[in-house]
Amino acid sequence: MFVGPLAAGFNVTTLADKSFKNTPAGDVVDELLDQWKFGTRETTTDDEGFTNISLFHGDYEITVQNHATNSSATLGLGVTEDEPQTIVQFKIFFLSFF
Repeated sequence: MFVGPLAAGFNVTTLADKSFKNTPAGDVVDELLDQWKFGTRETTTDDEGFTNISLFHGDYEITVQNHATNSSATLGLGVTEDEPQTIVQFKIFFLSFF
């Protein structure tokens, strides 16, 4: 919406009033969008080192941690409509200098 409801020629089920403050319908949409957000998630792998997680379209930062060695690796991942199902595999090598 680029203009207020009155300038746009409608006044029913608007998301914002003429002062661009949320209407009750706008509050519902904001609550729905908040529910769709994918905050921080933590998962643990199985005995073979695999885990499964479903993601909405968007950009993510994935961090893999090895608590035994206090090491981690981070990867940026984009989920798009063009690639609806992707398998991401991490292989982390830990070098010992002792």
